[in-house]
Amino acid sequence: MTERAQVVSTTEARQASPRRLNFRVLVVSMVVAIAAAAMLYYAVYAHPGSPIGVPEQPAATSEPAAPAAPTTPETTP
Repeated sequence: MTERAQVVSTTEARQASPRRLNFRVLVVSMVVAIAAAAMLYYAVYAHPGSPIGVPEQPAATSEPAAPAAPTTPETTP
């Protein structure tokens, strides 16, 4: 016995499922991606003590820098 395949129109074939499983997957994955980005932001930028964080910049001073001391060892005669 051969069964005939059901013929559906193109409009019927394109109809979405009323359960909206694709929508649920997209929403859950978007929430997970936003949570992961927030944790990464906190670890790198918002938490200065983190070993993977951005190092703090030295404070800007209005005074000019002092000349560097000579680095050669002094010789005594």
